Amino acid sequence: MIKINNLQKIYCSVEQEVIALERINLEVEAGEIFGIIGPSGAGKSTLIRCLNLLEEPTSGDVIVAGQDLTELTTKELREARKEIGMIFQNFNLLKSRTVAQNVAFPLELAGEKKSKVKDKVQKLLKLVGLADKADSYPSQLSGGQQQRVGIARALANDPKVLLCDEATSSLDPETTHSILELLKDINQKLEITIVLITHEMEVIKEICTQVAVLEAGQIVEQGAVIDLFLNPQQEVTKRFVQGVINADLPKGFLAAKDNDIGDLVKISFIGQSVKQSLISDLIHQYQIKVNILYGNIDKIQGVSFGTLVIGIEGNNRQVNEAIKELIDLDEVKVEVIQNAEPVRSIG
Repeated sequence: MIKINNLQKIYCSVEQEVIALERINLEVEAGEIFGIIGPSGAGKSTLIRCLNLLEEPTSGDVIVAGQDLTELTTKELREARKEIGMIFQNFNLLKSRTVAQNVAFPLELAGEKKSKVKDKVQKLLKLVGLADKADSYPSQLSGGQQQRVGIARALANDPKVLLCDEATSSLDPETTHSILELLKDINQKLEITIVLITHEMEVIKEICTQVAVLEAGQIVEQGAVIDLFLNPQQEVTKRFVQGVINADLPKGFLAAKDNDIGDLVKISFIGQSVKQSLISDLIHQYQIKVNILYGNIDKIQGVSFGTLVIGIEGNNRQVNEAIKELIDLDEVKVEVIQNAEPVRSIG
């Protein structure tokens, strides 16, 4: 559905040249909810605005639904944009227009008949849960309701793609959850592709299937959301993940040399392996002592994942065999993080 090839955006002034985006390559499958996350100043908003050419790339290709937008004429681009809806952080509603009039605005610009506009607006307001707010003005609505109007307006021209530019960052957690649920519902009912940018990993965790991590204008890591949560590679990704599920032991604890703890082992789980009785099986089979020091289990898209830090006591053969047993399990990653020997990583 969306393919970006070697995208670059450079802002030039008399005094300096600023590279906002550099060598961006990514693909978004049709019907997918794709997240782009990064810290402030990473280039997220610039990237999403390049997807509909609100920002013109310095170089590279932006292919949406088989069309390279960078090669289109002004008239052709105007038509292509009808298939790309966009919602914004600050809603961008017309204050002098009612809710219904705001949603109708893109249809009026497209020259649609009044009867069709009225029918379409009613259907969209029902879809976003605002059928009773048609005659209200934006100032009479809550932030969440205003964003629902923005979503309805973005869907007016039946787009194939919906771009979300920090769509929930100004909302409270409960309202954020309701908006994300609405976006998931729209994605499923309308089979629309959604690209969502955010600086909140909780948003990625709740709604996205794939994610790209942006830092200093470059994609430093990308893949399935569950994979990045289980095994983040870059420091920026690790910081985002730890904001949602922190698998680190307290620094004071790690600094302590407590011989009673034994080998410290960090186990990362995914899928059905979380539900297995790992600890009791290890104790029974290898006659070892296991202390559970830290644990956290969560779900992404219905898939369980988590981390467990344990201390294993026993003779070296028993401990090593127990760790090997863990390594041989599917969807489990094992790391020895502290022991009497030099720190080692296994698996």
